[in-house]
Amino acid sequence: MLSELFTNRKESIPLQFSEDCLYLNIYTPADLTKSSRLPVMVWIHGGGLVDGASTYDGLPLSAHENVVVVTIQYRLGIWGFFSTEDEHSRGNWGHLDQVAALHWVQDNIANFGGNPGSVTIFGESAGGFSVSV
Repeated sequence: MLSELFTNRKESIPLQFSEDCLYLNIYTPADLTKSSRLPVMVWIHGGGLVDGASTYDGLPLSAHENVVVVTIQYRLGIWGFFSTEDEHSRGNWGHLDQVAALHWVQDNIANFGGNPGSVTIFGESAGGFSVSV
């Protein structure tokens, strides 16, 4: 039934959906060694909390400044910030996604040559707002 609506076909075509939208990208200098413990910079993208993506290319910053750069994705719009202001839908999942990404960085960045004790978060527009929250 749903496939007929989206495909305009009478034969049943199974549609697959996923909310697996959370990911991060890690950029490291080319000469990284196993003993490296470089400072880490985590980029939070802007977009008014309704659009945007973690498409920032952290490679130049990583290569020229000798840091590990992490870009994160988080839920946006109604999926990230809808709230009924009660226990049914408290909202702010987008911000909680950002916090979860920072926890992941703390737990795992050493495996990528980063220093979990030296993490800086930065962003622009809504990403800058998220940094200040």
